[in-house]
Amino acid sequence: MNENRGQESRRSREQRLRELMQRRDLGALLLRRSANFAWYTGGADNRVDHASPLGVADIILTRDTEHVFTNHIEAQRMKEEQTPGLEVIEHPWYEDEVAAIRDVVGDVPLGADFALDGATADVSEEISSLRYVLDPDALERYRRIGADAAAAVAEAASSLEPGMSEHEAAANLAAACRRRELFSSVLLAAADDRIARYRHPIPHGNALERRAMLVVSAERGGLYANVTRMVYFEEPDEELERRQEACETILRRVREATRPGRTLADVFADCRRLYAEAGFPDEWQLHHQGGMTGYASREIIATPQTLEEIRTGQAFAWNPSITGAKAEETFILTESGPEVITG
Repeated sequence: MNENRGQESRRSREQRLRELMQRRDLGALLLRRSANFAWYTGGADNRVDHASPLGVADIILTRDTEHVFTNHIEAQRMKEEQTPGLEVIEHPWYEDEVAAIRDVVGDVPLGADFALDGATADVSEEISSLRYVLDPDALERYRRIGADAAAAVAEAASSLEPGMSEHEAAANLAAACRRRELFSSVLLAAADDRIARYRHPIPHGNALERRAMLVVSAERGGLYANVTRMVYFEEPDEELERRQEACETILRRVREATRPGRTLADVFADCRRLYAEAGFPDEWQLHHQGGMTGYASREIIATPQTLEEIRTGQAFAWNPSITGAKAEETFILTESGPEVITG
């Protein structure tokens, strides 16, 4: 990774947060959400429990300082493995956390990215919007994450064979991800008829016979790459092939329609039209179509009401599906157009 690029991106993130503090007249700002912690630090992980949106360490900014704040259970690990370039302030886990935070920031207006007792403002939505356009450091890391996610799915797909259970298929995909330091927050594996019955087929134990579907939302350093792959053990029938080809065509054309200056609602309208042109006018109603990704599996899911403007530097994961078929990829929007990072 380019060290200068990383430092420039880091300074830009800090500056944007300090501008937010100035706009909201805040003397201090606290980031605990794992997405925001990863964004600010350039990929550090403050989680122990991946099911929680809140981590075990915070970023605390005052008007002229920045610190990592955590309890003494986590402090050494943060210092040595996650945030070695930042000063870590620790406190006993059993003492009053809010009082310990106030010992650091003083009696000033405090903003936080979650509902914290004694905080002046919850600024979670404002901070989330700062993440949407990815800086050069994040884009560089994202390309590698996308390539590794695609490789993990390819490895798992090559391991599948008739008679294997969905749980075994899911285990192979999870292992392929972990070998590449990817955490799979969403992992689906479905066999045959379950692909058509459920849009989100959590592994249930059915045996693979004719085909399988693998789906993963793979995360590393806070960034998510989303991929779906179909695996066939025998040639699909003509109707199934038509449906899968329609999904892939819709995906390609929606990617082309994702252009700066448009809104997510504009692209969603195009997506609905493309379903109709493919001969499946109502299938879009049976599952969301994806949207903006990045520091969440879906930062924003597109709907007819989503007026968020599309900008260069954002990432997207569209996922058109027609009963029994689906296509999904992750791409970043560059100055020269969409760049698929999971291809």
